Amino acid sequence: MKPFYFFLVSALFYGSINAQNLHTHANAVSITNESNSTNGWNPGASLESIDTDVQNGTYSLQITSTGVSSGRVAEYTFSVVNGEEYNISIWAKRGAQSFSPAFANWSGLSGFNTTGIGSNNWTEYNFTVTANSNTATIRVYTSPSSRNNISGDMVLIDNVSIFSSAPQDTEAPTAITDLAASGTTTTGTSLAWTASTDNIGVTDYEVFQDGVSIGLTGGATNFTVNGLTAETTYNFTVLAHDAAGNTSAVSNTATVTTLSNTDTESPTAITDLSASGTTATGTSLTWTASTDNIGVTDYEVFQDGASIGLTGGVTNFTVNGLTAETTYDFTVLAHDAAGNTSAVSNTATVTTLSNTDTEAPTAITDLSASGTTASGTSLAWTASTDNVGVTDYEVFQDGVSIGLTGGGTNFGVNGLTAETTYNFTILALDAAGNTSAVSNTAAVTTLSNTDTEAPTAITNLTASGTTVTGTSLAWTASTDNIGVTDYEVFQDGASIGLTGGATNFSVNGLTAETTYDFTVFAHDAAGNTSTVSNTASVTTTGGNTGGIVDYTSENANLPSVDWETNNLFANGNVGIGTTATLGYRLAVAGNVVAEEVRVALQGNWPDYVFEEAYHLPKLEEVEQHILQHKHLMNVPSASEIEKYGIALGDMDAKLLRKIEELTLYTLQQEKKIRKLEEENQLINALLKRVEELESKMGLGDE
Repeated sequence: MKPFYFFLVSALFYGSINAQNLHTHANAVSITNESNSTNGWNPGASLESIDTDVQNGTYSLQITSTGVSSGRVAEYTFSVVNGEEYNISIWAKRGAQSFSPAFANWSGLSGFNTTGIGSNNWTEYNFTVTANSNTATIRVYTSPSSRNNISGDMVLIDNVSIFSSAPQDTEAPTAITDLAASGTTTTGTSLAWTASTDNIGVTDYEVFQDGVSIGLTGGATNFTVNGLTAETTYNFTVLAHDAAGNTSAVSNTATVTTLSNTDTESPTAITDLSASGTTATGTSLTWTASTDNIGVTDYEVFQDGASIGLTGGVTNFTVNGLTAETTYDFTVLAHDAAGNTSAVSNTATVTTLSNTDTEAPTAITDLSASGTTASGTSLAWTASTDNVGVTDYEVFQDGVSIGLTGGGTNFGVNGLTAETTYNFTILALDAAGNTSAVSNTAAVTTLSNTDTEAPTAITNLTASGTTVTGTSLAWTASTDNIGVTDYEVFQDGASIGLTGGATNFSVNGLTAETTYDFTVFAHDAAGNTSTVSNTASVTTTGGNTGGIVDYTSENANLPSVDWETNNLFANGNVGIGTTATLGYRLAVAGNVVAEEVRVALQGNWPDYVFEEAYHLPKLEEVEQHILQHKHLMNVPSASEIEKYGIALGDMDAKLLRKIEELTLYTLQQEKKIRKLEEENQLINALLKRVEELESKMGLGDE
């Protein structure tokens, strides 16, 4: 049992006799609840509680190195408040020891310095540190990092205490005085109030119904109450809570009487129903919201007196599937929750447009080509106009169609032959099948692919912004008779990456206080390479400034870099095995293995296949599509995959859609098989009866 004077001294040292010791595990080194246990301590080394050599109480913690990497450390992790100061006391002594033990590599705490454990007698070590995270870890090492292979080094620790220097919060939040209810119905109401105040901060509000707690708001100053009984009075109050467990006085009482559920009042009739945007096949209806004593829940739309749908409560509705040059009358009814219906609205009369569009789009007059190479060119033009609208453009090469643009006013042409002239033209198409007159001709002569001229050498390569682990290179663009396509950067004669055509390059992963020589080569499309550039010599700055160590390929295995508790964050793009990320947040040159990859889909998961309205293609349609296009319907072709790649989430959805369609086909086939089996059984039964009749009539042997 710890004597009273120790508790008194500890209380004075830590600033508050009521402060809570954060090291509370029931183990050999706790101040209280000590037991023969090592709970809470994460070992790399061998850990055991012993009763033969203790500083206080019955047990101490013995840490023994195992002779393997990371087998020389024991650590304890606990929750802290970021920015708060903590006083930590640990009693320790050297055991059977070959090398110097130490407290080192503490994380989540600033103001800590590596401290050696230098005595063979029990010694108290005190630390005053400030949390810079929400989790902190203290570590005890039996020997230096260079002695990972030593086993048997031993450290004993006991009587660990961790106290916050922050004053204890005993102040309760202020009471709520303006609790009010609104929107009361037959079964619920909405409560709201002004936020309570607190010296530290309110964390939550607890709502009471007739003195019984019905829930927490998660910190919000409003709460929706459901499940009430009609025509019944309820009393609601609220309490505010803070993080220290202090609770405000009870709020004012909000008394609520729920409405009657015998609602017989109908919503008001709609008087301003109107139609707009009418086409050959549809129109858009809108109106002002109806009012009701309780509330309108939905609107029902009628076409020539027949219901065509509910709006889900919104005051607009899109009508499709109409016939061209036909007149329709539309009306709307409002509904409330009790089943009451308004009188019929005014009538919106609509006459659809004609679908006999015979006007062709205007011809394109400014077709041009740019960026021509030995094997391709880029076409562009100004959009054509049409009385209804242009839907697509068809591109022709020497009079032969080579593709549609999908409505875009540009088109990339590939697969051309070097030093050859081609004539390109464009036609504009509209939805009715009308085609514009042919465009002007863009004549293109592809470049030669026998380029032997190398780019000019770079002469002004410079480095700037050099740090402990990196530098930034820049240079003026090289010139070439055709064009420079890329630059290759060398570090001490070894290639370290391509720039993707940019005239700058960021170098990372260098070693502190080390000199490096950088050079650059320019490349063109024909594979010609410039002579070597001038050399930019760089000496990195000193390392370990302010205790900050960057994570790099060179220092990843150093003992000063804590990979176990720190996260790695990157504001820019991350390349693994490559520097050409191509704009992607993560680029990996090689294979990737993971226990799980989750794709958060933005579109619909294809359960719509099982909806009654879903159109399942006939197998004849599927066969015709395969024969014509050589791939499944609604699945990208090999050429599309080669060009655009695969979006995993989208592709999984497409494959699941095929599986669900296949399931429906299987169910259809199963029904047909069962029907045939039943018909076959009926035929067999009839044949058996015929045979029996023939036998009775003596016709069986004839």
